[in-house]
Amino acid sequence: MKKLSLIIAVFVISSITAQNNCSPFYPSKEGATITMHHFNHKNKLTSKTSYEVLDVNSSGSKSKITMNMYLSDAKKQKAITEATFTITCDGGITTLDPESIISPNLFDQYKNMEYSIEGRGIDIPNSLSVGQQLQDGQVSMSIDAGVMSIDMTIDLKNRKVVSRENITTPAGSFDCYLITYTNETSMSMGMKQTFYVKQWITKNVGIVQQETAKTNGKIVSKSILARLQ
Repeated sequence: MKKLSLIIAVFVISSITAQNNCSPFYPSKEGATITMHHFNHKNKLTSKTSYEVLDVNSSGSKSKITMNMYLSDAKKQKAITEATFTITCDGGITTLDPESIISPNLFDQYKNMEYSIEGRGIDIPNSLSVGQQLQDGQVSMSIDAGVMSIDMTIDLKNRKVVSRENITTPAGSFDCYLITYTNETSMSMGMKQTFYVKQWITKNVGIVQQETAKTNGKIVSKSILARLQ
């Protein structure tokens, strides 16, 4: 079992490109730092995630990026969790571990519990184009809640690059690819939820904005790029 502090937010990563073999859609310059702001369904700022590139190691066609993630409560200004994780780049594909599928909303809910996790990671090709289909992602998670164990499966389906749009955030204006997919979350208690996700991603920066909505179109959470250094 691992502490929940090892979970990272799905795709909430932005990048500054360096001279290595990694995709321009992920952090790849040592010392680069970025900050994402997360909002709830009332558009209220709830948490902030800061990322720093600690190390970039390239060998042949492969590169490995080590990053630190720090998630904090926006109101109390207190740490929710902190973790170090790795992004792997090989053969024109950049892959995040299964932990990357977990969203920031689970940090508060299960922050004092332990978990085990398995599945396949998330892939992003080095080159994107409108109409491109992307590989699905999945993670299975077992949470030790003390009196019971909670089993959860998250499937990211129908990932597709649907358009290019200009997005403006406090960090600037960006020409983005819009990626959409369906998030299907199933739990052992018989609960099942389906969400529709939009992600705006741009070269040399990464994720600029992300929105998660219910099947009726109502937005339940939003993340934006607030600062890029």
